[in-house]
Amino acid sequence: MLDKAQSERFLKRVESVLAEELRDSTDQQFECLISGLESLLKDWPPDQITDKMIEGQWDVATHLHPSDGSLRY
Repeated sequence: MLDKAQSERFLKRVESVLAEELRDSTDQQFECLISGLESLLKDWPPDQITDKMIEGQWDVATHLHPSDGSLRY
């Protein structure tokens, strides 16, 4: 579990990596992104999560079907 300072640093990093993408994100995409980031944080400390890993979670979120949130390929 991250303390408040670690959480804030990690979220600021996510915001800097995905700044442009997050501006036009849907609620479903944001929820999917958060879920994916939580999964990463279960397996990795925040300082070992790379920008590419964060971008990969965004890639998953952008493959959601807008009508029902299911994954599309």
